[in-house]
Amino acid sequence: MHAGEAVAEALREEGVEWVYSVPGSHIHPIYDGLSRVKSVRMVTCKQESNVSLMADAYGRLTGRPGVCVVTAGPGCINSLAGVAQAYGAASPVVHISGAVPLKADREAFHGVDDPAFVHEMFTKITKWSARVERIEDIPDVMARAFHVARSGRPGPVHVELPRLSDYSEFILQETPAVLPPYRSIPVQVSRPDPKDVERFAKRLMESRSPVIAAGKGIIRKGALRELSELSLKLQAPVVFAQDAIGVIPEEHPFFAGHFQHYRSHPLCIEALRNTDLVFAVGLRGGTAEFAELRQRAPEKNIILIGFDDKADSRYAGEDQRVADSKLLLTALLERIGNYQRPRDEALTRRMAEGKAAIRASLAAQNEPHRNNRPIYPGVLMDALNAVLDDQAVVASDVGNCQMWARTFRRIATPESFMQSGVWNAMSYGLPTAIVAKMEFPKRDVVALAGDGAFLMTIGDLPTAAEYGANIVMVVLNDGAFGQTYMQQSNIYGHTYGTAFQSPDFASIARACGAEGIRVTDPKEVEGALRQGIAATRTKPALVEVMVARHPYPKI
Repeated sequence: MHAGEAVAEALREEGVEWVYSVPGSHIHPIYDGLSRVKSVRMVTCKQESNVSLMADAYGRLTGRPGVCVVTAGPGCINSLAGVAQAYGAASPVVHISGAVPLKADREAFHGVDDPAFVHEMFTKITKWSARVERIEDIPDVMARAFHVARSGRPGPVHVELPRLSDYSEFILQETPAVLPPYRSIPVQVSRPDPKDVERFAKRLMESRSPVIAAGKGIIRKGALRELSELSLKLQAPVVFAQDAIGVIPEEHPFFAGHFQHYRSHPLCIEALRNTDLVFAVGLRGGTAEFAELRQRAPEKNIILIGFDDKADSRYAGEDQRVADSKLLLTALLERIGNYQRPRDEALTRRMAEGKAAIRASLAAQNEPHRNNRPIYPGVLMDALNAVLDDQAVVASDVGNCQMWARTFRRIATPESFMQSGVWNAMSYGLPTAIVAKMEFPKRDVVALAGDGAFLMTIGDLPTAAEYGANIVMVVLNDGAFGQTYMQQSNIYGHTYGTAFQSPDFASIARACGAEGIRVTDPKEVEGALRQGIAATRTKPALVEVMVARHPYPKI
């Protein structure tokens, strides 16, 4: 085999369905190899920054590694942000790239002085980064890459394959090589210690008013049902990190909202104030979100089941362990058995009333602004809830749209409100929605973005039309990088460099093969969204909503 054929064989053997890529001369041999593997389909993107974002989205949505392929140098660096995002989100991604020759001259094509500098950059934002030096090593390196990406706390890996010489058509060597058969490596999981399960079960059953603090590890490991069941058995409110929204549905009697540095959910604050034991599972030791949890419950007993490959110095004492979230919750439920804490009618009534009061408060805050022009963002959020069912996917970009949607969006599944996470890279919405629609063609899929964020990713709107990813792209147009505009206003009393002239996005959408709708009248927002959803039977739709900048609603 040539090197490109060896990479293609690895993807076939690992069951890869999609590869997200922008072509380049350093990766021609990989494209050639993939051209003969019919089980792997290529999505040819138009912006290199989007290929890793799409791979991250695939990893989150399916639990299987998302695969992207980029060319050397600029291709790698342009896709760096999405890989860092996947690391923060614990999303399995295999990032494959071309590279300059092993002993490249200084200032080689797509290189700088150090031939290995890209590989070294990726070591800081991946679980593992490899620079292949021999063609015979490709099967083993690729097998390890998929193994590492899927095992323990999932995450991204980087594999780069150097060109033979600066303008060669070959990777590593010109002549084909006889390679060992490809062998996948089984996934490794961190199994809970039965002694820990026994201790934790007793403490949970003996506690007066336990609270479960859920992290994204529960979503990544597919343990939502187990979380819900444990909550009901213990009559325990479930709070969660802001990047784990959807870990429990809003209609669940013990849904208590998310915690973050500011704008924590009121039910979350109350639950942590009243508890005597916090059982944290799917969170990671040493993270900002765990520090925030400890700050909000400083005098409480906290048990942490960490979401990591293995315990390190950030885990101390008998109350901090590392284990697979699903295996741990399953073992706890088996140990608890028929135990059922008496139904706490007062607590469930108080939580239901609290949720209803928040919804009523949001509606009341919208009411004075229902006829505003430009449109009040809360009116748009109400309209989204009205037109979307509980199976709809909403992928929000970073910025004001994210803050409004996080407050208003009705949560039924982890896909009800998808967001970048702790990395918070702008340009998340569109590429995530494209992948979601390709994976869930029968579900309505909506992307939200401000005009600034959308301009960072707009190059793949034609890709949505090309591949039949018939999403509804909602653009909140306020002629600014709205969140930073508001921050500057609040801090300095003036703004600088944050406003700009937005184009006519609806016209651009039509030029890209999508339906284009522009809304200026608040009375037409819901109708425009319904029109956009109807259009997705045949093509993508973009709904441009002319909005004003307002302080976020109080919760």
